[in-house]
Amino acid sequence: MRELQLGNSSNWETIFNQSISGMKLPKEGGGYKAVPIPEISISILLDVFVLAVLVSTNVPEGREWKFAGYLNQKVSTGIIFGGSQDASFNRKQPLFLDKINLVLFSKISNSYSISVTVPDWFEDATVLVWRYTGPDYDADLARIESKIDAL
Repeated sequence: MRELQLGNSSNWETIFNQSISGMKLPKEGGGYKAVPIPEISISILLDVFVLAVLVSTNVPEGREWKFAGYLNQKVSTGIIFGGSQDASFNRKQPLFLDKINLVLFSKISNSYSISVTVPDWFEDATVLVWRYTGPDYDADLARIESKIDAL
């Protein structure tokens, strides 16, 4: 069983904090057309597999939004196609709006990067990402290792 000390605020470090606004293109006859916010790349190579993510936006009056988009994990595969050697997982982590979303990734590589995709209807977004810096203890792994050492 995996044991983390999530409730200790000193075990978290802010690694990304950015506000992004989408573009507005003028339309003939007045008004504007909103251009969706592109994928938000977070250019930090991570080796910690526990993150917390908060996404907020200005919700129009009279609307109730709960969905904030997806957190995407990318790993280096060594396979080069189209100038990139990163692979995205098909499984994306959905995010709730204005909530701190706890994300636990599987340890399938030594390092990875992340990005956030917000819904097309967001005209602005603020994204905060924290990484867990506290102890990450796997009791099952420790038990297996002790049995191997005993052999």
